[in-house]
Amino acid sequence: MATKLDLYQPDFGRRPYWLALLIAIDQLANAALAGYPDETISSRAHREGWTHVERLIDTLFFWDRQGGVRHCELAYYGELVREHFPVDMSA
Repeated sequence: MATKLDLYQPDFGRRPYWLALLIAIDQLANAALAGYPDETISSRAHREGWTHVERLIDTLFFWDRQGGVRHCELAYYGELVREHFPVDMSA
């Protein structure tokens, strides 16, 4: 039986510089809130089960979805598959 993670389509392409900066700021904010330094608040909200925060973030990023999987869950899956890791460094 396929899980949502099995259906997830990662994007290992290089992100635009401005998006990488926004993600870095997000990760800094998460680290300042005693979270993992390489995790975004979106991923943490899904992983920690912060329902209200996740709902708010998913509403703000309403366009970011794959089928029924919304932004925070996508961010969490991206962390699991190391989507942000440079392709030339994976081996």
